[in-house]
Amino acid sequence: MIAKTSDEDLQRPAASSQDGLAAAGAVALELSAITVRFGGIVALSDVSFGVGTGESVGLIGPNGAGKTTLLDVAAGVRRPQAGTVRLHGASITGASVVRRSRLGVARTFQQLSLFDGMTVREHVMLGYLASRAKEMPLRGFLSRRASIERAARKDDSPLSPTALMDRLGLESVADQLAGEQSVGVVRMVDLARALASRPRVLLLDEPVSGLSETEAEDVGRVLLSLRADHELAMLVVEHNLEFARLVSDRIVALDFGELIAAGTPDEVLASADLRRAYFGADAEEEAAIEGLDPPDAERESPVVRDGGGMET
Repeated sequence: MIAKTSDEDLQRPAASSQDGLAAAGAVALELSAITVRFGGIVALSDVSFGVGTGESVGLIGPNGAGKTTLLDVAAGVRRPQAGTVRLHGASITGASVVRRSRLGVARTFQQLSLFDGMTVREHVMLGYLASRAKEMPLRGFLSRRASIERAARKDDSPLSPTALMDRLGLESVADQLAGEQSVGVVRMVDLARALASRPRVLLLDEPVSGLSETEAEDVGRVLLSLRADHELAMLVVEHNLEFARLVSDRIVALDFGELIAAGTPDEVLASADLRRAYFGADAEEEAAIEGLDPPDAERESPVVRDGGGMET
């Protein structure tokens, strides 16, 4: 059910590794010196990096590293104790989730979130309404859905509900209940709903959690294709390191709320700091004692998942 794209979609532009800044072009999303505390626990400590227009940045790290907390800060769900969030150079640190949505920030969720009794098409329409809030208020959506759908069908843009459902392989199930679909289909519904709001910045929280390897690869191809076609800035939180390598121009790694590595996928996945974060401080020493090779990014990267649990 997940849309297929060609191998050409896997081609990525060259990326810079300099200090976690955007690789090329204008910086769409900038996180500067972000610090978040939960009581005496420091969830994020002075984290800074940017995501350029048309760039995809992977955000990785072990459980509890602070990835989802940082995504919450970018989305406006959580206010940092210190630091600044900028969208195309303008501070949005104090802006609400709704305000950020209207400015072009959209998000998908690790925990699948659906509305009971609503079809796939209706879920995508909710995203469409977010981009047309002044003309079509969300209030009374269900009672006005027929007229809203008629207006949406007249929209011939690449990010219209009809175009997105066709591109993401959802048209055949568009009028079925979203809650009755497979995990792979629901992931596409969540993505279509976010894209229908016509974002400039797309925040993705573990977009392939619960998917098979083949489904995850298909999602990666779709994301790269959409990013290239619409110059989206994408920040992708992911435990699956191979998927992060696939979809990222650059990767930023966190551990215990601190930025420990930033650069191209190959640079970061070969980082000794990243190996220590995932395998422990003595991983190389223990491997030597056992007569084994230490973890090596040249071999297949491990897939690290948290079983669907949320992290701080």
